[in-house]
Amino acid sequence: MRGPSGPDLEWRERTQKIRAAARKGKSSTEIAELVDLPVATVERALARAEHPRLSDPVELLQSRREGPGKAPADVQLYWLGFLTAAGHICGHGSLLTLVVTLGEDGRDCVATLMADLATEHIRYEFCHSSIVGWQVYLRDQGLCEALLPWGIPSDFHGDDPAVLDDLPKEFAAPFIRGYADGDSMSRRSSAGSRNGHFALQGTPAVLAGINALLKRCWAVSSGVVSQRQDRTELRVSESGACHTISRHLDTVASRFQAERAKVAPRK
Repeated sequence: MRGPSGPDLEWRERTQKIRAAARKGKSSTEIAELVDLPVATVERALARAEHPRLSDPVELLQSRREGPGKAPADVQLYWLGFLTAAGHICGHGSLLTLVVTLGEDGRDCVATLMADLATEHIRYEFCHSSIVGWQVYLRDQGLCEALLPWGIPSDFHGDDPAVLDDLPKEFAAPFIRGYADGDSMSRRSSAGSRNGHFALQGTPAVLAGINALLKRCWAVSSGVVSQRQDRTELRVSESGACHTISRHLDTVASRFQAERAKVAPRK
């Protein structure tokens, strides 16, 4: 069902429940029984948006490896983290557009993003705001449709932080590294490890998901999500926990820094 600007809240939640069950390995028939819908309806909700460089989340999270021609799994997870922090999908259908907030210094990363995730030219333009800095508008329906099942924020479909619950341990570092880079760039914040603490900004649901990911994958249980003035922040202050986070994140190369250092994007 649809409201005036997209699917109603009940349908969004049901779609997220369908996708979450599929990520955990349930069949369409099992999911149909779970959500009390026809199998055909479930299969439509799970229809894959085939993309040459981005994997379907059910496929990647179950196999834990990218398919032929796809970007390396760690590169995909880096950009998924980055876009969870700094991206937003606007419009629907042929008008789908990915808007990425880059701050004042992030324009260089766009070339790497397109080299990593695109196989042909994407129409894009930059726009500058005195409030958020530079933004890039990437007009590519296929890319946007492939990002939606990963929970990237969208006007039409909302977001889906529950994807974080299903990330395996080996995908935690690239996702969080990408999120920290996107957070730092888009919000002009000191995201990541700074001055003896680790901090990220974002929505309460996403930060709660990252906090749970830190605990589940790296045994970091001292993170606190709190409201600070006009923002929500996840902060880890315990020195041992911060060292653990930094050690894991240091195993992942920043795609943004790679571009600035003129390191070729990975094929």
